[in-house]
Amino acid sequence: MPNAAVNGATLEYEETGTGPTCLVLPGWIGVGHQYLRPGLDCLAPHLRLVYYDHRGEFTVERAADDAAGLAAAVGPRPVLLLGHHAGASVAVEAALRHPDRVAGLILVGATPGELGASESLADAFEAPPTPPEVEVLQRVPPGSDEELESTMRGVEPFFFHRLGRPEAGSIFARASFSAAVSRDAYMPLAWWSAVDRLESLAVPVLVLAGRSDVFNGPFQSARIARNAPRATSVVLEESGHLPWIEERDAFVGAVAEWLGAEGLTR
Repeated sequence: MPNAAVNGATLEYEETGTGPTCLVLPGWIGVGHQYLRPGLDCLAPHLRLVYYDHRGEFTVERAADDAAGLAAAVGPRPVLLLGHHAGASVAVEAALRHPDRVAGLILVGATPGELGASESLADAFEAPPTPPEVEVLQRVPPGSDEELESTMRGVEPFFFHRLGRPEAGSIFARASFSAAVSRDAYMPLAWWSAVDRLESLAVPVLVLAGRSDVFNGPFQSARIARNAPRATSVVLEESGHLPWIEERDAFVGAVAEWLGAEGLTR
């Protein structure tokens, strides 16, 4: 697997596809990027996808600097960043901290973080109640790698619009798990917010949300769209937290249309 020296560490990555370079930032800190593949490879005809994992001693700012460092290592031009869940937070932070390295953002199942100065509690948190099984995942740090894997597999049905999907194998079948990295991320992500800084985002942003996403659904994506000046928002009606699996054609079509509209196809 190729690697790059980034901010005093060595980051391994793998890539597929052709087109503009797009770093893929996994959303479950401590869970390897393998859960995104092969499903997200549906974008390979449009993008050169570069997958990697966040490292330990996690902060959103450090992870953002890592993304910018890897972007510089894999290509001379500014790159796209595709962030899922918490990876979207890292992508936004990277664009704010390193605007010269980022050409655009694709945010899937995203939130802009904690309450902004311009928001009320109703603005930020008026959303369907979170299932208790999902609440555990979001609020109780895992004690071991095995516990993290067990928890992720336990909430996996909630990733989908149609709960369970018994016809599909586990998306975590090939993923690696690190409870230590996951624990590092709990407090940084809990306190992070970009709401009051989104207006300074100069790059185009595509925000994609599944209508049935119980983690970060359309209500959260709307918070990004109304504050980022160049945001395009798309809601996928038959999807949960993984729209590239449940509505592959619509997902690919939305990304391809946005790339063309923003002149990001080369």
